[in-house]
Amino acid sequence: MQLTPNYRLMKPDGTDPVNVQDLNSNMDVLDEEVIKKLDKAGDASNVVNAFSQAGTRTNLTSGEKLSTSLGKLMKWFADFAKVAFSGNYADLTGRPTIPAGGIADASKVIDDIDDIAANTQAGYMAGALALKKVNSDLANGQIEFDLQGGKGVYRQKGADAWLPFSNTLVLMDGTASAAFSGINVTRYSTFVLNNFDYSNYSKIRITNLGPYGYQVTCGTQLITADGTYDVSSLASDKLQVLYRGDTVNPNIMLRIELIP
Repeated sequence: MQLTPNYRLMKPDGTDPVNVQDLNSNMDVLDEEVIKKLDKAGDASNVVNAFSQAGTRTNLTSGEKLSTSLGKLMKWFADFAKVAFSGNYADLTGRPTIPAGGIADASKVIDDIDDIAANTQAGYMAGALALKKVNSDLANGQIEFDLQGGKGVYRQKGADAWLPFSNTLVLMDGTASAAFSGINVTRYSTFVLNNFDYSNYSKIRITNLGPYGYQVTCGTQLITADGTYDVSSLASDKLQVLYRGDTVNPNIMLRIELIP
């Protein structure tokens, strides 16, 4: 009698007598082993698969062993950060920092364009309602625009006074060259604007960025100290700068600004 190599089923030789017990034993072995096998419609819910985590993250490949696929998946899950499982913001690393009082602060969003804080304090931003009001005013002609004397002006519809678009005008930034107008005696530089138009400006601000003395003449007003001065009474007059230095024709180290 011979035995099969895998399940050791008994195979009688041609001269062996038929033994019913041998047949029954073979059937018992087959019945026990066949139930362990899967087919396309089989139930794999209790199948046990031994596998090890893969060394690197790689994609699944069609036709590979189930143990290989599960090892790859295990590696991906092992490398996930804590937040992937908890879903908690506190477990997120590299979180952005939102500064207090920044634009993310809802209390800094202004929905009324006439709000005092929005017009007098830094750090505020216009909200959707404020922008909607501006767009509505523009669309309904509540803000009028014009060109006067080659300069853009605007006003609220029905108002008497037109306002210039210009902001502070910087006449000198503290590095003005004496090449404008110089006198080659002692150590002075001069700069003159004749018939200067002050009509769009009410104040002049002067800041000395150098260590030397100066004189700024606005019409009949003589200025020798830093500060902001009223020039609203001037219309068209002379603006003259006299600057002293330690070289012939020194650079005029004044910052001169005209304020609407």
